[in-house]
Amino acid sequence: MSAQELKVLLLEDNPGDAFLMKFYLGESTSPVFNVSHAETVKAALDLLAEGSFDIILSDMNLPDSFGVDTIKTILGKFPGNLVIVLTGLTDEDVGLETVRYGAQDFLTKGKFDSKVLISSVMFSFERFKLNTQIDSFTKQLGEENTRFDVIQKLLNVGYVEFDSKTNAAFSSGISDDSEELKKAVQNAVANSGTGEIVYKRKDTDYRLLYETKDGKICGVIQAV
Repeated sequence: MSAQELKVLLLEDNPGDAFLMKFYLGESTSPVFNVSHAETVKAALDLLAEGSFDIILSDMNLPDSFGVDTIKTILGKFPGNLVIVLTGLTDEDVGLETVRYGAQDFLTKGKFDSKVLISSVMFSFERFKLNTQIDSFTKQLGEENTRFDVIQKLLNVGYVEFDSKTNAAFSSGISDDSEELKKAVQNAVANSGTGEIVYKRKDTDYRLLYETKDGKICGVIQAV
């Protein structure tokens, strides 16, 4: 099985630091880091426009950008990228600030060797990938919930859940917090099993079709 390959964009204008970063990353055999090097933000943006990168390692102070503006510019033009900031010994506080602007992490130059760099990069990469998956799932779930709400409105139905042990409740659609519904749910919990309860609210009859187990109820509400 071939080793995992990750594309890295190294944004560093200091030749010595750039050489050291490439050397450190080159010691890794799994994954293999394919490094592209840029010395200015403009050059980095040009490379990002040409293709995507798995990881961006960026110095903060460059010929055409300084401090957190470097991160703002990169993520402003190309949001959704994994950026790890490289700071000097006197810039650690600023490095922490870049995290608030979207950087995944920061590393202080002179305080890491190849093992620390590679492990830090991979930890950030896996965390970033997981967060991206969570964000995607959350967005998808939100879209599904929107579709669910629309369907409920079109069909004029509702949905309710209730846990009598924790009093945790959830409702959607035409379901509500009326006393009539609460009494219907309480009766459903008391009856256990599956069943049907009809209750009236505002001159409209509603049917609660429910199933209960261990003090928990799931039910569908329909206007009769």
